[in-house]
Amino acid sequence: MLMALLFAALASAHPITKFKFPSKAAKQLLAASKELEAYKSDLDKAGKYSCCMKAPTGSRVDGCNMCAVQNGSCSCGANLAQGKGVCGECKGAWLNGKGGMNLKEVGIANAEAIPVLPSQHQSMADVKQDESNPHLKKYRELILSSKKVLVTEKRFNCCVGKGGCDECALEQYCGCAVNLNEDLKKKDGEKKDGICAQCLDGQHAGHGRIPGVDPNKVAVMSMDMNMKGAIGTDMSQEGSGTTWLPANSPMYMKNLGVFGGYDVNFMGLGTVNFADSGGKRGESQWFSNSMLMFMAQKEIGEDTLAFRFMGSLDPFADGKKGYPNLFQTGETAFGEPLKDRQHPHDLIMELAATYSKPLSENVRGFLYLAPVGEPALGTSAFQHRPSSWEMPEAPINHHWNDGTHISSGVVTAGVNIGETWKIDASLFTGREPDENRYDIDPIKLDSASGRITFNPTRNWSLSASYGFLNDPESLEPGVDVHRIVLSALHQRGDLSLGAVWARNIKHGENSDAFSLEGTYANAGGSLFARFEHVDKDELVDVPEGIYKINKFTLGGVKNFARSGGFEYGVGAYLALYSFPSSLNDYYGKNPVSFGIFLRVRPEKM
Repeated sequence: MLMALLFAALASAHPITKFKFPSKAAKQLLAASKELEAYKSDLDKAGKYSCCMKAPTGSRVDGCNMCAVQNGSCSCGANLAQGKGVCGECKGAWLNGKGGMNLKEVGIANAEAIPVLPSQHQSMADVKQDESNPHLKKYRELILSSKKVLVTEKRFNCCVGKGGCDECALEQYCGCAVNLNEDLKKKDGEKKDGICAQCLDGQHAGHGRIPGVDPNKVAVMSMDMNMKGAIGTDMSQEGSGTTWLPANSPMYMKNLGVFGGYDVNFMGLGTVNFADSGGKRGESQWFSNSMLMFMAQKEIGEDTLAFRFMGSLDPFADGKKGYPNLFQTGETAFGEPLKDRQHPHDLIMELAATYSKPLSENVRGFLYLAPVGEPALGTSAFQHRPSSWEMPEAPINHHWNDGTHISSGVVTAGVNIGETWKIDASLFTGREPDENRYDIDPIKLDSASGRITFNPTRNWSLSASYGFLNDPESLEPGVDVHRIVLSALHQRGDLSLGAVWARNIKHGENSDAFSLEGTYANAGGSLFARFEHVDKDELVDVPEGIYKINKFTLGGVKNFARSGGFEYGVGAYLALYSFPSSLNDYYGKNPVSFGIFLRVRPEKM
């Protein structure tokens, strides 16, 4: 029966809506995961694991799932040491940074050079599968019945036989056949979507269902393509707060394992910078930027509970005045407005809990609660946008586009309609963070916002939002701000693009900001550029008025080392400006800013 269903699904070979939660098999798959975990623990205690990979996402036991289920043992580690190769699941883990050995010690240059020896050849000598194990029997029963449901729901379109892959089934979606069919049409060197690691094993074992496939030329999908986020879509689609990015966005993240049933991950970066902002008002300074983000989430039946902590060491490294950034405005130091400087971010940038729950077959609701967090206003913050995150300097339109990304007290409720539409609304505190960067500011919930986001494809994310900010500026007490933000983000392969327009309305006057930014990033490094046009109405120590400022930034990063799941790079940037001639006496005629920096962050998944 399952074989017939799989043949029918393969014949149709049409795209499947990914993570269209909930599947009717969701509870069965959760139970199957628990049975598999228990069985792997039994094998581990019996000394029947000699694997080479770290625990798969959602697992507490190191080692591949495939060899456990098929063989009742695993010798991938021993075979790797002897140069014989590893199973497809282990190969995929190595390609995604989850290898558990030192390749140099076994004479292998890198993960790409590891040969594949299918799982059917990876059993330990004289060790047979314990077919009577109750956890194994129950797992097989649950995974088979679940796959039948997934196929009827058009969520399971696998590229290998023998019942198809378990890896994607446990994620409630398999589009490996669709991906492989599309990849076969692409030219050499063109980026491919890839298939899952267990399907790679099946291709090498001769179980492929698509003719003309060379297993040695099949790409493996990035691990993030199999990871569900806090509000129900791909984790790669979720940005800061409850924002969306294009679903094809890259992720620089390190999985820390499973603790108390929660899958824990780390994102972030740290930089050491030198900047000279140039011109008459420019300053030069060594400083550091940092953003450390820990995420923990677990599945509760069909629901998802997630916690997020994001912090910064900026207050310790940069003091109250932050770092030089010509024409930057917003916030204060020592009771005075910051003058051509970027304020440091708070020690606690986000402390949030998210709960999401399916409301119908294609609709998922979510609730986001944060004593410090980001309301539904604007696009993803600049540190979280792929088009912007390579740049070490904050944009001068920050307090238009994404200035509420650290707000005290945020309550957001919303719904996802598939992976295509998201509607969310927030209550939050309008006042910007005060000068004490080490505490949580008073919570008032005196402001509100709403946002609609449309992702027509996995390459695009479009959003429109409106917010009312009650009394946001300490130096302008009693002055409220209305804010409108429109954004378009695009991801295609290694290229990330972003366009953001925003308007602040106060005193009955409008001030606009527009930015166009782009980054091309690969394993070797990145090139980035950003153009900004901002109506600045808060410039310090110049005649009162609105000044139209243009800034163009160009730079790049060269990655020079990788170790322990982190990558290290060195970069530089240059910025040019144009502005009204009435500011020449204050800023000089043609100021030029430049900076150099050293960066460390998790490797790309």
